[in-house]
Amino acid sequence: MKYIFVSDIFGKTAPLSHFARQFNAEHRIIDPYNGQLQTVVDEPIQYAHFIDKCDHDGYFHKLNSILTKVSESTTVIGFSAGGAAAWRSVAKVKNPHIKKLIAFYPSQIRHHLDVAAPIPCEIIFPRQEPHFDVYTVMEKVSTQHKITCKVSDYQHGFMNPLSAGFNSAGYQYFSQYLLA
Repeated sequence: MKYIFVSDIFGKTAPLSHFARQFNAEHRIIDPYNGQLQTVVDEPIQYAHFIDKCDHDGYFHKLNSILTKVSESTTVIGFSAGGAAAWRSVAKVKNPHIKKLIAFYPSQIRHHLDVAAPIPCEIIFPRQEPHFDVYTVMEKVSTQHKITCKVSDYQHGFMNPLSAGFNSAGYQYFSQYLLA
């Protein structure tokens, strides 16, 4: 099994590269900045950088062109903006080699509730989001039979050591969960 990791607004970072290497499988990291290693000092500045360099629709289109070319059995794991882009992209591309999507705190899916998942999708929400009710969005997307949703005990960004929402216990738990 191959993996594609779709980064959050932080892009390709040392912590994400380390996370991906844990899978001991062939993998690729997709990010908004064309693989350029990011050094992040401030989350709001990084978000402005993301909007300037790529934005949500740009990330979706970039991912579409990549996922269309996947030719081997692959699981996509996305984080935040990357999870939301992947949510939209797997539905549009419908590549039979993409076997599963796991999306961590993809808050932008709230704007794309009409997406029909063609593959199994697991969405892991944070315990709350400031801009919407997690349970309302979860209820709407989980009506599809290929979608499972979980609400974690952690904040948005808990899987990213560079995020203000990072939680070591959550990171460890879900790392082990994915590797099991």
